[in-house]
Amino acid sequence: MKAKYVRDHVSSYGKNISKATEKKFGITKSLIVKAAMGDEKSLKQIGDMGKTGERLQMAMPIIRENLKDYIDGTKEYNTALADIYRTGGKAASAIDKSAGDVTLENTRFLNQIEEYKQQLFSNLEKEYQRHDDAIDIIELQAWIDSQMVDVEMQAKFEGISNKPLLAQMKADDEYEEKKIQHILENGSDSNLSLIPRKQFSTNPVVKLWNSVRDIFS
Repeated sequence: MKAKYVRDHVSSYGKNISKATEKKFGITKSLIVKAAMGDEKSLKQIGDMGKTGERLQMAMPIIRENLKDYIDGTKEYNTALADIYRTGGKAASAIDKSAGDVTLENTRFLNQIEEYKQQLFSNLEKEYQRHDDAIDIIELQAWIDSQMVDVEMQAKFEGISNKPLLAQMKADDEYEEKKIQHILENGSDSNLSLIPRKQFSTNPVVKLWNSVRDIFS
């Protein structure tokens, strides 16, 4: 294969990014073309570049995580010390305050017992009304649920019955992709009969299912 048959239709539209790629990564169109044409030096250079990239991808995440762990660990140690000292100071103050709080809570407890007794009678009246309302809601919800079950079952039936049609659409797309790839790879030697094609729509089982589907539609 000769390099003169290689046609570059995009570089003229991206001169700046082409220069940036060459400057940042040392990748030139000449290097790519030479490697494609089988130039051993260019092939070795690109191979070495690939190995270097793989090594960086493998090593850098581990290096980054180890150094990050060290930094985070140092931060956590010092932050923990500060929190411990701060918590200790607050706890000492809280202990002194607790004795007065116990007395206040004891008085509040006695008052709340009396308040609860008064509130109980009011709550009982509300509960009777809530119960009546709940019964009405339960009956309404049961009717609505029954209607929704019918709708859900119909939707599930439609979903199942549509599976062969959806499968055929997907199979057609896959066949077109394989056909294009086959022609690109083989050119004039292409033989489309070598590419299997799924026919869900002509399958006897599918035809029978479609007949059943039409009956229930």
